Amino acid sequence: MTSTTATPRSVLLRSSWANVNIGDVAHSPGLVTALLDAEPDARITLWPMRLGEREEAMIRRAIPTVTIVRGDLDEAGVPTTPELAAAWDGADVFVNGSAASASLVPELAAWRERSDRPYGYGGVTVDPLCPPAWGSLERLRVMTQDLPATFLEDDARAIIDGAEFLFARDSISLEYLRSQGARPGVLEFGPDGTFAYRHRDDAAADAFLVALGLTAGEFGCFVPRLRYAPYPDIYGTERTREFDRRYAINAGTVGLDLDTLAAAITTWVRSTGQRAVVVPEMSYAVELAQDELLPRVPDDVVDRVTVLDRYWPLEEAHAVYARARAVVSMECHSPILASVHGTPALYVRQPTDTVKGEMYADLGGADVVVEIEPDGPEGAAAAVEALLEDEAASRATSSAMNAAAVGRLRDVARTILFGEAASEFTRGDREADLVSTR
Repeated sequence: MTSTTATPRSVLLRSSWANVNIGDVAHSPGLVTALLDAEPDARITLWPMRLGEREEAMIRRAIPTVTIVRGDLDEAGVPTTPELAAAWDGADVFVNGSAASASLVPELAAWRERSDRPYGYGGVTVDPLCPPAWGSLERLRVMTQDLPATFLEDDARAIIDGAEFLFARDSISLEYLRSQGARPGVLEFGPDGTFAYRHRDDAAADAFLVALGLTAGEFGCFVPRLRYAPYPDIYGTERTREFDRRYAINAGTVGLDLDTLAAAITTWVRSTGQRAVVVPEMSYAVELAQDELLPRVPDDVVDRVTVLDRYWPLEEAHAVYARARAVVSMECHSPILASVHGTPALYVRQPTDTVKGEMYADLGGADVVVEIEPDGPEGAAAAVEALLEDEAASRATSSAMNAAAVGRLRDVARTILFGEAASEFTRGDREADLVSTR
């Protein structure tokens, strides 16, 4: 670290990557909550990439003290709005929030060029292989370990090495960066900010249960997903060659993937006799569930399955997960939200997803992850059976993961706010076999 401060540094947080994914929506208020838990008087300014009116209103209700600014950088790296310029000039430290990469090169490059103030990363994944490679987390770790020490691209290396801190949200990313000889001031494990998100809309959740005829603790939530989000359809943009490739992969894998979730739903209904509610983490999943998932559910089960017909707000989803008996999700962040309440959860991971899913094992929840390849429908069904056979253990795992994450986020917050060094983190299931930074 460069230095420590007695008073908290003012933070400019670049985050809020998308409105169409409640997991992305949760990143910003989660990390801000962790910072304010460490220092209630901290001055936090959120500079969102995409933040809709609904999502902004939620953040302002949840965290009234946060400042939100709009604007971009021009070609010279100069803020395009007065409010962003003021925040840019007034911040003591720039933070790239929880994200799927550490590639905010234009923003961070501009920060480096226009100031001598520090910057860093809070809870990011750095996956050098996926896409286009895919595999189980175990296989991706082996692949990553085989990369030469020169694999990290020069522009990314320069930005990362210039950072005061980089907290990786999974140990595969952390191991990769250490093996590449990356040298930020601090390079340690730091969880996804979503673990600290607490705001929920209980009134909306109660209305949800009434509308669907549900009883708290007597239903499961199930979250579908394609291997690649169809962003051209979501945003109305032209498909690039890369998205042509991704759409083709979706077409060839949607059968296996949704058969796997359907097997989990079938096991749930047949084992418990209780309802299965299919809910979205991303906006496109509403149509996906209705058109592709529901037809895969057996006739004796389908009457106990309800598909939510809208893309719901984060705070409503969070409150519903608190009332669910379990959450089974092909998306990575719904199990994180469930962990806040100790709700048992499973992450049904697709092999094209990044290595971020290793965070569950890092936090002591290795059994939370079900790999579609090779586990498939049989593995998902067995995982649901195991969850139901010992729900107390599943609840304890969920709660313990969240406690470990929130505890670690306290260290992350102290580094961001006060420039303090961070302690080494030990994985929850085993001591991480990581390359030493020393």
